[in-house]
Amino acid sequence: MKFGLAQSRKFGTLKGAYSLVTEREYYDSQVTLTDYEADLILSYFGADNIHVGNKTSDPVKASKTFRLFPEGKPVNLNLVFPKPHKSELRLYLSKKAGFKPAAGDVWFIFINDGGLWLGSLSELAWRLESSELKQDDFDDIYQASVNQGIEIKTTTLKERDIYKRDKRVALQRLNESGYICEFDKTHQLFISRFSKKPYIEIHHLIPMSLQGQFKTSLDTVENVFCLCPYCHRAVHHAEDKLAGKIVDQLSSKRGVLDSYSIDKKDLLSYYALEDIDK
Repeated sequence: MKFGLAQSRKFGTLKGAYSLVTEREYYDSQVTLTDYEADLILSYFGADNIHVGNKTSDPVKASKTFRLFPEGKPVNLNLVFPKPHKSELRLYLSKKAGFKPAAGDVWFIFINDGGLWLGSLSELAWRLESSELKQDDFDDIYQASVNQGIEIKTTTLKERDIYKRDKRVALQRLNESGYICEFDKTHQLFISRFSKKPYIEIHHLIPMSLQGQFKTSLDTVENVFCLCPYCHRAVHHAEDKLAGKIVDQLSSKRGVLDSYSIDKKDLLSYYALEDIDK
């Protein structure tokens, strides 16, 4: 799969791809590169510089140098076209050389700082690292400002900006939605002792932590959704089936994905819910 905005934020480039290591790939110690993975490697090394044939017939040309994420340590792996018509591009994994991810791990490759990087993480670690939801340390303050009327104070953390949210946008969405859960309007709500209205939490479908990737504001009435506390927590913490169902349903409302020119695959990756290709 090609890097999306979530991976671009982490690795500093959109020129990357990732996929799961299958049992067969681990057993054979080789990965057949397809689609964008192959395009990425060919653009970096050039097709004429990749050996055609068995890796042992020209060990020097078959060996290519990559940088191992995150330290950047050089690692030499064999990369060849095993067939004369160059219909298949094969990368050989090697524990001895320093790169052999386990079956079920996510391996990734990207171009940055003039180098071609390789790395791997467990699938869970990859999803958590890619998820934008864990970036939002400001959400509790934001919810309190909407439901309790307190003043929002913004700050800048050491590693990232906290982007300001306009409480008026949230209140407009609350009024337009009628103070109901936009995932399921039958969900029961309690009355807030501060606002004297049904207690609803506000959720930015495209996370605010990605604001730096967009020229237009993500704090808009179109991108803001009203969710009951149960559904809001489910989006952040529930198992894939429930969280995915909520995100999928919200994404079909108000044309928000078209407004920001992103597809559902990218959106799901922000929530660590994407179906990683094998």
